[in-house]
Amino acid sequence: MFAFFYFAQPAQFGWLAVIAQPLYFALQFLHAHGVANWGWAIVIFTALFHCLTLGPRIVAMRSGLKRMRLQPKVEAVKKRYAHLKLNDAKRADLNSELLALYRAEGVNLYGDLWLPLLQMPLFLAYFRVLNSASELHNAHWYWIADLALPDPLHILPIFILGCMLLTQHITPAPGMARNQRRILAILMPAVMGFALWHYAAGLALYWAAGNLLNLLFQWAINRTRMGREMQGITNHRLDL
Repeated sequence: MFAFFYFAQPAQFGWLAVIAQPLYFALQFLHAHGVANWGWAIVIFTALFHCLTLGPRIVAMRSGLKRMRLQPKVEAVKKRYAHLKLNDAKRADLNSELLALYRAEGVNLYGDLWLPLLQMPLFLAYFRVLNSASELHNAHWYWIADLALPDPLHILPIFILGCMLLTQHITPAPGMARNQRRILAILMPAVMGFALWHYAAGLALYWAAGNLLNLLFQWAINRTRMGREMQGITNHRLDL
């Protein structure tokens, strides 16, 4: 019976089917058992979806904080080799010394980079689910009469832009200069916001809910001891 249900679905998920099909079934289950509105089903499922990645995100942020603490030592090592040309054989000693420094301090060089790689297939699969689910046709949510069509009032894309701008503004980024942070804080929200301007409202609703959760998560992290330390390191580097 399960096999029939699996192969009988009309949505086409392509190469992401292995991940997208379970997500599709979970969204259907949520809608069939207590959340009658598809818009709210998307919002609640998105919240649950983000909660599953909360633990790994905190682990990745702790790894990032370790790298931030070590940055002055890293720059001191790089400064000693700054006079070398790019093709100088002695630059191999720079890499060896940096790796030894990271190893001695117990810092995983890629500890805060694995999470985006893990999340990307999940987000792409969920994106494909919302783009393919026939149930969203003629499904309403407040001012939106059809979640399969773009937001007629453009409220969701504007909301996404605002959330991303605020999130970029309050997220520590010690490796960037002040001007770079400003450019990134404007460029990324603009690209993502306008890219979703003509997408289906169901997709925009998922992205809006996810961005609001990211903003709240970053705001909460900034008020922890780890967050305050990251902000302090960022502000110190910007003042240099």
